[in-house]
Amino acid sequence: GSRQMVLRAVGPTLGSFGVSGALADPKLTLFKGSATISTNDNWSAADGAAMAAVGAFALNAGSRDAALVSTLAPDAYTAPVTATDNGAGVALVEVYDAGSGTAVKLANASTQAYVGTGENVLIPGFVVGGEGALRLLIRAVGPALGAFGVPGTLADPTITLYRGSVALGTNDNWSDASNAADIVSTSAAVGAFALGSGSRDAVILKTLEPGAYTVVVSGVGNTSGKVLVELYAVP
Repeated sequence: GSRQMVLRAVGPTLGSFGVSGALADPKLTLFKGSATISTNDNWSAADGAAMAAVGAFALNAGSRDAALVSTLAPDAYTAPVTATDNGAGVALVEVYDAGSGTAVKLANASTQAYVGTGENVLIPGFVVGGEGALRLLIRAVGPALGAFGVPGTLADPTITLYRGSVALGTNDNWSDASNAADIVSTSAAVGAFALGSGSRDAVILKTLEPGAYTVVVSGVGNTSGKVLVELYAVP
């Protein structure tokens, strides 16, 4: 079956939340492989109802934030965010599952971004819905990206999982975790590429109740670089 998804690249509206240095004019493009499915520069008011239905905060009228509402067949997709004016800044990239029923679900989401220092760390957020609990594999991959030809990677990422202001777990080097063996088997089960034994990539594997969570990814010793943050729902 197919699933309706709401995707947003929020820049200008972040100023309403006190975020400084926001990307002035983001552009969002949705790809399936190398094929472009759709693209948006400035969001359409016609999509406002779909955004409200998933609980997304309202975008400022006439703002240059970008958004797409697309019905997608099961597959892997990417959605790069760029600046139409070749500028730079802080952007909030959001993906909402707007479908009904349980036949098709969002199983994996990932973001590659630059991690800086101070306030310029990477902060992915996610919401676990429904009833019961969800086992989630969360990875902050820096050194292992080098094997894929990615330059300028974060040499030593550290990851902390929060619910509100409460820290639920933290990891610096994944193979030092007490459940490292479970991380290996679970990564293979969900189709995640293997991390080298002893690498400085960071991983948390945890069972979570429904609620809103954030993950803070930073560099050990105030280092900076590119990192891939991945979320896998574990069957």
